Amino acid sequence: MRLFNIFYFLYFTSLLSHAQDDKQALELLDEMSDKYKRMTGFTSTFTYIMNNLSENIVDSFQGKISVKEEMYVLLVEDQKIINDSKTVWTYLEELNEVTISDFDTGEQEISLNNIFEIYKSGFSYKYLGEENNLRLVEIYPEDQEKSYFKILFKIDTTGLLYSFSVFDKSNSTFVYMINDFKEEELANALFTFIPEEYPDIEVIDFR
Repeated sequence: MRLFNIFYFLYFTSLLSHAQDDKQALELLDEMSDKYKRMTGFTSTFTYIMNNLSENIVDSFQGKISVKEEMYVLLVEDQKIINDSKTVWTYLEELNEVTISDFDTGEQEISLNNIFEIYKSGFSYKYLGEENNLRLVEIYPEDQEKSYFKILFKIDTTGLLYSFSVFDKSNSTFVYMINDFKEEELANALFTFIPEEYPDIEVIDFR
């Protein structure tokens, strides 16, 4: 285990020394981020693929997300997750159950609602070149306590994100491929969950 940790330390040191001043990578990331920031809102379907090489496990599912500023609605399998930037509702359709909690930015998972800004603090970055008309950029967390050691962005020639992949230290890769994408006006009411609209719902409130 100690040898493994030393390997990671040397690996990260090498990456950071080559990546921290990559201006081309930063320009591409800023172009992508600015493009999404100018949107009033968007809805996108996506494909999620998890591949664990150590355990030879592959899992995938389809999802849909709507984003407006800091708010989002995420639909995955039988779950509906709504965040109005202050409160998070997680609704399980099969159980007719909703869990309510305060939104904690420090506990956010990497997803389509925050990926466009994540590189701006605590990361170095490196431009890898082009592949099939996609520009490839990797970012590396400066905090080595993170569970992942890099994120790969594939950005198309218009500045839109085609996919991103999170590489975990447990030898797993989590890929998010963006399918149908649409910029649109979204009402604030979309980002609120009203339990009264679900008869006999069980409410678990952790606030």
